[in-house]
Amino acid sequence: MDIDILSLDSDDRYRLISNIIVPRPIAWVTSLGTDGTINAAPFSFFNVMATTPPVLGFNVGGWKDTVRNITETKEFVVNMVPETQAEAMNVTAIEFPPGESELPHAGLTTVASKKVRVPGIAQSPIHIECRFRDMIRIAEGDEENFWVMGNVVHVVIDDAVWENGRIRYDVLKPLGRIGGSWYTHVGEDTLFSMKRISLQEWNEGKLTQVLANKR
Repeated sequence: MDIDILSLDSDDRYRLISNIIVPRPIAWVTSLGTDGTINAAPFSFFNVMATTPPVLGFNVGGWKDTVRNITETKEFVVNMVPETQAEAMNVTAIEFPPGESELPHAGLTTVASKKVRVPGIAQSPIHIECRFRDMIRIAEGDEENFWVMGNVVHVVIDDAVWENGRIRYDVLKPLGRIGGSWYTHVGEDTLFSMKRISLQEWNEGKLTQVLANKR
């Protein structure tokens, strides 16, 4: 199958790319309007940009409440989405009128952050507090997207999903977005470990036989 992606309309391009790049983590972003309204919305075009300094980034299609709030208040919180909050997350994706908080509709409550004014979602076990760093406008014709970046200034992790300096993915079961209406999660039955190979190990031939046996 050969696809000339530039010949597709924007909806078909979205369907194609979002079905190929999977699974994608979800940034469940809370932001604060200048009127005090707390906005919550999920974005699956999201990832870590760097660790030194720690920077996150996510894509927003159009000038939505999230973009306006962040550019005005310069702060936001990324709340990781556990499997148990999948339906609540989906409710926050509804395009309610500007100035109306999604949280009451989704049955969600908030918790105060440590270093930013924007609260986190209490039902999320991981809150990543960010201050606005930069934004790139990505436009084509009448359509525009915004790649929003934030400096991570604090992280709060529930003890229930933290053990020996690591996240317990089997407890957190973070949601991942696939294509269309499909999602996935990380669970104990889907985890596997694979040690990274050092150049020295490779050159010494310690692992080449193991790889050969798997072919």
